[in-house]
Amino acid sequence: MKKKQRKVRLIRAAVQLVFFIAAPALFSTAFAGIKSIFQAIASHQPITWNSFLDVTGVLLLITVFFGRHFCGYACAFGSLGDALYEATVFIRSKIFHKKKRHGYPEKVVRILQKVKYILLAFILLSILAGWYPKLQGMSPWDVFSMLTARRLPNASYKIGIILLILIMVGMCTQERFFCQFLCPMGAVFAMMPIFPSALFHRDRSKCPSKCGACKKRCPAHLDIDGDTPLSGECICCHACQAACPRQNIQIGEGEETKEVQ
Repeated sequence: MKKKQRKVRLIRAAVQLVFFIAAPALFSTAFAGIKSIFQAIASHQPITWNSFLDVTGVLLLITVFFGRHFCGYACAFGSLGDALYEATVFIRSKIFHKKKRHGYPEKVVRILQKVKYILLAFILLSILAGWYPKLQGMSPWDVFSMLTARRLPNASYKIGIILLILIMVGMCTQERFFCQFLCPMGAVFAMMPIFPSALFHRDRSKCPSKCGACKKRCPAHLDIDGDTPLSGECICCHACQAACPRQNIQIGEGEETKEVQ
């Protein structure tokens, strides 16, 4: 089982590294498309299609048809979070001899998951109200984009730099800290209708009694039951599949779901 989990992590890490090097700006470009719509509305201009919306549209379609695999495999900011968290796990294991993966209790995670929706609403309302330009220099993902483009942010981005450092500290304390709690684009993805064929399912009748390995391993503490109110929080990291002792988790409608239908 540990070998399988390690294999899944290595494959995912390899894919993440490719996207991190080749397309680190996908996240910020996609969210720029969302912002362009609200900027057009705020300025009373017609909404025109642009290159940002090309990326936004493609990623939204991918999410609807295949789930949030962009978040799990292609988002550079998410990949940074995974690298920092796994480094922390390694240090805790080797130096402090703590084998268990660390993170927040489920109740805390559920509360913090709502913060990204508040942040999304705040950003979009600030655009409509006309004071979004005053927030220039406060965006941690703008700072991150500059760094991945090999440009150093100037002094006007000091708040953004501080926020990025604080987020990176948070990434060390909880798996997918930014993606779950602070990502405005993640909030958009989480609200998208996802086809049942793109969701993870399990046949509960085949689960060992009092197992719960999948939920314990899931960074979002999700029940792997297909289309639920929290299914949009799944970042498609496939950790649940690797952790299942009976290989009882799959993407798509399982036999149990089909029988009910």
